[in-house]
Amino acid sequence: MKGMVIIMVVTRFEELEQSKVKVYIDEEYAFLLYQKDIKQYKLEEGAVITSENYVKIIEDTVFRRAKQKAVAILKFMNRTEQELRKKLSEAEYTDSIIDRTIAYLYEYGYIDDERYAAAFVRSKMNTKSKLVIKTLLIQKGINKEIINNIFMAEYSDDDKEDPELLAIKRAIAKKTKSLEDLTPEKKQKLLASLYRKGFDLSKIKQILFEER
Repeated sequence: MKGMVIIMVVTRFEELEQSKVKVYIDEEYAFLLYQKDIKQYKLEEGAVITSENYVKIIEDTVFRRAKQKAVAILKFMNRTEQELRKKLSEAEYTDSIIDRTIAYLYEYGYIDDERYAAAFVRSKMNTKSKLVIKTLLIQKGINKEIINNIFMAEYSDDDKEDPELLAIKRAIAKKTKSLEDLTPEKKQKLLASLYRKGFDLSKIKQILFEER
């Protein structure tokens, strides 16, 4: 019923370090506050809290701080949605607050997994294999379709050298100053090493055995 007031009970406080307190309402974890907030909202174990006061705490304090924390994290370093969710969860925010915070970040353009993936690929494509880059992005929670689209865009420039070939050359340069100094056996070992790093076999062979 519209306008109906719901009565809840503050059942437990769990005090943490740095004056933080986990507040449980009706035996379920509700939110994290500071001792000063507990005093401000006059919360006590066993005390009644109305739905109106509950919403006020969520909107004025909990959700506001979640947004501030997320933005602060992004100012330090770009993050994917999955990484932000993990950070907010570690800060003791509930799933519902995290969902709202992520929606807010998307709405105002603070996070964009496609933009993140494109920047990540550009920063790694000349030193790592496509397989390794794809694996790292998947671990960060980037959708495979987004990854494939980024690969098509970033690896399709015909006016520049294939980034993976360049990455292979750089990896080889760390092992030897000249391929001509390597015996066939050492080339095979180098080929196996590069292959284990995820580089394309045909491209490795092109560099090791076909280029002069």
